[in-house]
Amino acid sequence: MDSEDWGKDEPWCCSEDPAGSPLEPGLSVPSVNSAHSSAKLNARAPEKFSIHDQDHKVLILDCETLMAVPNKTNIHPETFFVLASHLSSSHEGSPILLAVSKGELCLCCKKDKGQSKPSFQLKKKKLTKLATQKEKARRPFIFYRAKVGSRYTLESAAHPGWFVYTSCNSGEPVGVTDRAGEGKLIEFSFHQVSKTEMRPSEVSIRNAPSNVFLCFPNVKQLPKNIKPA
Repeated sequence: MDSEDWGKDEPWCCSEDPAGSPLEPGLSVPSVNSAHSSAKLNARAPEKFSIHDQDHKVLILDCETLMAVPNKTNIHPETFFVLASHLSSSHEGSPILLAVSKGELCLCCKKDKGQSKPSFQLKKKKLTKLATQKEKARRPFIFYRAKVGSRYTLESAAHPGWFVYTSCNSGEPVGVTDRAGEGKLIEFSFHQVSKTEMRPSEVSIRNAPSNVFLCFPNVKQLPKNIKPA
């Protein structure tokens, strides 16, 4: 299916969806702080999720580009491999690393040389190896996952105030923004994926290193760094 065809029969306007999306599965796991302080932890595999925006579009990977499209029967949502990380500085939300393409293409927010603003990028790195690197190397790949109602925002750790967003228009690439509204959706729901729901190409990934734990506490606050539209 051509990416131009995904949104042809979809309205441009976004729905407000006041009722919210289905609640994510509860995860009872230790905190990032306790994981960081303990050197003797069991290895954990990344959690696997599909991600939906607040307009109920799903995120897919097309030619190494993440985009949001209507959730139809012939669409296979991309599986995101998610690991908790840790940072020396405190911030609202839980620091996490995210990857697609069997955990070998990591989400990143980075300002390249000559750019005035950061951009959303996918980098060819193995998630489990990235998780073992020093904080300076990990920081561009870390996003703070903060709960807002029944959904979550994903704020860049390297560039505070910049959030992952999808467009109201179907088939447009995922990006980062420092402004809410203006047709940009910054709230997402995480839907846990079982192995039977995954495509064969998404199943192979090794266990995470022993110093990494998964952590999704319910941090009940609105993002304070986002600027109003």
